[in-house]
Amino acid sequence: MNYTNPNAFWLLFLILIPILIHLFQFRRYKTLKFSNTYFLSAVNEEEKRSRKLKHLLILLTRILLIIFLVLSMAKPFWESEAMQSEVNLIVLDKTPSNLNFAEGKANSIVEENMSFVNKLYEKYPQDLKVLNQSAQLVEPYGDIDIQESKANLSFNKILEENEDAEKILLLSDFQKPIIDKNLDFFQDSSKAFVFMPPYLRAPNNLMVDSVWIAQNATNGEKINLNIRIIAIGNSEEVNVSLNNNNQLVGTQQLELEENGIIILDFPIERFSDGSSRIFQITLDGDQIEFDNEFFFTISNQERLKVLSLSSNQQNKLINTVFENKELFELQTELLNNFSFQELDEFDLVLVHLGDDLNNFASSALKTYASGGNNLVIIPENDFDQFSFLEDLGFTDVGFTNQSNQNTVRLETPDVQNPFFKNIFSSMEGNLSMPESKLFMKWSSGQNILSFVNTYPFLGLGGIEDNVYAFSVPLNEDYTNFTRHGLFLPILYKIAFSGKKENQAQYYYLNDEVIEINIPDLSSGDIFKLKQGEQELIPDQRISGNQLRLILPQEDIKNGYYDIINTKTEKTIAKLALNLPKSESENPYYTRSELQELFQNQKNVAILEGYDFSSIDEYIAETKKGFPLWKYFLVLALLSLLAEVLIIRFFK
Repeated sequence: MNYTNPNAFWLLFLILIPILIHLFQFRRYKTLKFSNTYFLSAVNEEEKRSRKLKHLLILLTRILLIIFLVLSMAKPFWESEAMQSEVNLIVLDKTPSNLNFAEGKANSIVEENMSFVNKLYEKYPQDLKVLNQSAQLVEPYGDIDIQESKANLSFNKILEENEDAEKILLLSDFQKPIIDKNLDFFQDSSKAFVFMPPYLRAPNNLMVDSVWIAQNATNGEKINLNIRIIAIGNSEEVNVSLNNNNQLVGTQQLELEENGIIILDFPIERFSDGSSRIFQITLDGDQIEFDNEFFFTISNQERLKVLSLSSNQQNKLINTVFENKELFELQTELLNNFSFQELDEFDLVLVHLGDDLNNFASSALKTYASGGNNLVIIPENDFDQFSFLEDLGFTDVGFTNQSNQNTVRLETPDVQNPFFKNIFSSMEGNLSMPESKLFMKWSSGQNILSFVNTYPFLGLGGIEDNVYAFSVPLNEDYTNFTRHGLFLPILYKIAFSGKKENQAQYYYLNDEVIEINIPDLSSGDIFKLKQGEQELIPDQRISGNQLRLILPQEDIKNGYYDIINTKTEKTIAKLALNLPKSESENPYYTRSELQELFQNQKNVAILEGYDFSSIDEYIAETKKGFPLWKYFLVLALLSLLAEVLIIRFFK
């Protein structure tokens, strides 16, 4: 046993005080004998012996009281394994997942850990060095300053720059990749590691996985924003809100099963004002404290370029569908007079086909369809291009029995067919369907609309399922489909299903290089990123209309950045950056799992509690061994209690 303050033993001379008190309390007894007091004499002798024992016991308790008090002031300690090296380096994990809340704590893990660091600096100002996961010095009472672009913690770099570190305390949320990637360093017996895990059980989370755009078939002036949300572990009821330029677009509530996935739809207005809009998704729930925001932008929704080709007279009713100049740019041409070199400029081509189709036009249209572009075939009364349809992917094309000119009702569509998504979500009651005469048929591909006799009315075929074919001429001599409520949404659906919509644009903080298409770029332009008061000029390259940015990983944060031309100070685009998904997807080590993982490694200590006292006691033990002064203080109090009991009850 060793002593921190051995000078306290000089106080042992105080033992003389109870000894002197005891000696002065002795009494001389004069014996008087009477002939008839024999029994009284015996009683007196017994009382004298009892009183003498009581005084000795009181003396002993007083001596022990002084001895134990002096020992507690001398601060004795046992040498322990922890004393082999002192904690002289603390690694504070400031990666984004540490924004999660620890069990039973009112602050995030990084805030709790930073408060521990501040208290340690107060108590051991000269002895401790604190670094973050990137080996940068952490000053006390500084900002939390989460380094959102850094999803990894590397002991390789930390120990290279701090070779003299003998015992390292890790303050982290202990995501499994952080520990697993550094297992080789933890096996180094020349170093000692101390872990203080915040979790007794793994936390749950909910995150936005991806965002994309789909055309709303019921209204061409709207687009559908699809949001894919994933539950990590168990989920609860969560409110999902969508904001556009800080204005609420809509909210939805959801509750996912364990590790479940759901896709939400938010209809939003199309826009074509040449601007880029910023959006933000927020997840609000009791379990969600980290990665609950997702940022993205949607650029200008360009008009759909539609080409209508016909042998002679155009179908005015069909062309009327595409005369909305906010949505479409319609061009009508004669089939055999069109310059097919320009065909790839169009998003949708409608061919009103009769008996006149030359080889050049046929080859150009087949090439256009094989490139994944949407092609719509609408037969005319004199249609006879069966081989052309077969080359596009339809088989056994031919006329039906035209002797029967009665109209046949169309079959109610299958609402489960993905084509009808956003046209109607359910079929309640009997839907009055249009009618049509029979004209031609085929035996392959998908029938989007069929007659009740199973003959096709609108089919989908082609190598990439991008060729639509009607089986009857769309005029009032054959069908009333063009006057039915399904006509407009189905043509809209066909039109926009092939549109390469400007997808929602977003990036992640661990993306080292970002490529953005910006029109009218000049090779001499220099661009900067601005978020609030922060301005950065990243490394950049310009190639044609493509701006290539190399993000400064140490400085960027999640949210929106304006991309500004430094010459004109004009904002030319918005950049949306999000936390890396790996931070949400990674599992965590709990305290029991860490204890099991390192049960055979004596150089790794797992603290039992997640609080400052656990760290403080361990560091005290590191510096002074296992302290015994508290136990001697308890013994001193017990000695005092023993004296009181002896005086009170010993007769």
